[in-house]
Amino acid sequence: MESRVDRARWTVKGGVNLRAWFGSLRYSEDLDLDVVSGRSDFLRERMDQVLAAKAFREMLATQGLTLTRSSKPKQTEKTQRWKLEVTSSSSSIPLHTRVEFSRRGVQDDFVLEPVRPDVVRPYGVSAPTVNHYTAASALRQKIRALATRSQPQARDVWDLDHLLRTTGAVLQAGSAEERRLAATAVERALEIRYHAFRSQVVPFLSPEHQDVFGTRDAWKRIVELVVDRLSELAP
Repeated sequence: MESRVDRARWTVKGGVNLRAWFGSLRYSEDLDLDVVSGRSDFLRERMDQVLAAKAFREMLATQGLTLTRSSKPKQTEKTQRWKLEVTSSSSSIPLHTRVEFSRRGVQDDFVLEPVRPDVVRPYGVSAPTVNHYTAASALRQKIRALATRSQPQARDVWDLDHLLRTTGAVLQAGSAEERRLAATAVERALEIRYHAFRSQVVPFLSPEHQDVFGTRDAWKRIVELVVDRLSELAP
């Protein structure tokens, strides 16, 4: 994918960004990217080439995976989405994932860096070097996501806790709009109940981490840290 889809033209965001570069324990089902430059028809052609490439399918095969179906259900000037179905040699249940490129503008800082070696080492592949959002950018994006989603998501609180505890990203008082978003995010975090965390986040942790971080007390501590830190920005 690095060679066929020019890495200078897009940047990784969301949960994959947090796991691949900042060591988040939460796995992600989907890959979300922002387009930096390039036409939609060019990207569509290149992505189709990636999915059809023998090298891509051989790479999947080394992990006991087979791409059984792919589609591109949304191809607009704002969003380009591919859906993939993958089967595993160890299970008859198909796995589903999505790759989505957004063209709504790149307004945060990003850097070109290799993925953390410990993330890719279990799969026996080299760490790719890819554009991704910085910790400070991811922090701003997660505050906005928590504040503006139609339904607040426990994963946003989990991700904020991880960024605040482990990356050194600093919350800074910005515009009145940013302070308003922080205040709304505090309210949203307090709305999310433990059962939502159990269903939305815990299944995406490894079994050993589920035992440590999947408890009611652990969720309470996560919410308290996020609320305390975001309250510093609230008006």
